[in-house]
Amino acid sequence: MSSAAQVLKQAEALKASIGDSSSNSHETWVARQHLQDLYQKLLVIDLEYSLDKKVEQDLWNYAFKNQINGLQVQTKDKQNPNRAEIQASLNLFLETASGFYLQLMQELSSAFKLDLPFRRKTSHFGALKECYPYYGKIKSPKKASCLYICQHILVHLGDIARYLQQIEQAQTYYRHAAFLVPSNGQPYNQLAILEAAKGNKLCTVFYYIRSIAVKHPFPVATTNLEKFYSKLIKDSVEYRGKLSMCEFVSTFLQFHAFVHLCTGKQHDSGMP
Repeated sequence: MSSAAQVLKQAEALKASIGDSSSNSHETWVARQHLQDLYQKLLVIDLEYSLDKKVEQDLWNYAFKNQINGLQVQTKDKQNPNRAEIQASLNLFLETASGFYLQLMQELSSAFKLDLPFRRKTSHFGALKECYPYYGKIKSPKKASCLYICQHILVHLGDIARYLQQIEQAQTYYRHAAFLVPSNGQPYNQLAILEAAKGNKLCTVFYYIRSIAVKHPFPVATTNLEKFYSKLIKDSVEYRGKLSMCEFVSTFLQFHAFVHLCTGKQHDSGMP
């Protein structure tokens, strides 16, 4: 059994013990920390194997996302007298998650000698040599795999910033992610979510469509676009007289929403 397979076996056992739990118990916290370390090591020593086993997705879901979801639910419970304390715990956990992914990006960039346009090399800070934990022999990955994992990290850094209400920072991360691999749709979907929160309807539709129209579309964007179109139609109002620019854009988008949703229904029913 390869060293990567052995590390994955340990990680799978830990993952099973954590499950979908959002528990704050000491045992769960220690297990989650250990799982982060194992997945981090896996991604560095054999990136191709890790991506094949979807390690990057399990890292996000089991080490971070499930816990974030659990804390977010508790902060929305207005009957909970400990909401402020839970919100503080959530913010701290999010800051920790952001630090982890920034460190992971640094380690991967150093290990694979990646020259990323948005990353400052350690020489800028006075260090003479790039340093990262010694994991033994590292298998050289394909460039496409390196770019994919960096994009994946940037997207989740953007998600974390968004949860912290750091909207400009989230937008910066998402744009860097889109720049790295323009043919992948997920960063555009995340940018659409930001624009929807701002109330910018035109940019929301643009980014959802961009997320779908690339070589590797993000499937969730199709559902998100249809939900947004349905909301536009439901919120439609009748305008009289000369339209303002804002009213014109709203009418323009509502027209596209009607066409898109009606065309979709005809396609589903098999109508010509």
